[in-house]
Amino acid sequence: MRVRRFADLHLPACKRSVGQARRALATLVPEGDVADNGKLLVSEAVANAVEHTDSDQVRVLLDHDDASGELVCAVRDSSSRTPVATGVADVEAEKGRGLHLVDILADAWGYLPDGHGKWIWFSLTAAA
Repeated sequence: MRVRRFADLHLPACKRSVGQARRALATLVPEGDVADNGKLLVSEAVANAVEHTDSDQVRVLLDHDDASGELVCAVRDSSSRTPVATGVADVEAEKGRGLHLVDILADAWGYLPDGHGKWIWFSLTAAA
């Protein structure tokens, strides 16, 4: 039986929203590599959105397919700035590593401008 789990979060544009997004993802995907990498990547994406938005909130969409193990996450902020994943991240640095981690760990990722900002999205699938 195929089960899809969704979450649509409207979070305040503040640091505590990172933890809220992680907890929501942990509810949808309780264990395994997809859960572990998903929590890391949603944390980085939400932290990035909080830092760059001019709005008072960020939006997070989570979609997990239990049958395939695929997780798709999208995070929206109000910045129209094009996201760039640098080729090398300083793991000791507090900033500048988020999209680099997404680029390395996600099976696919990208961004979509929407006229009022942009969505950063990524997908993860369970290892065979």
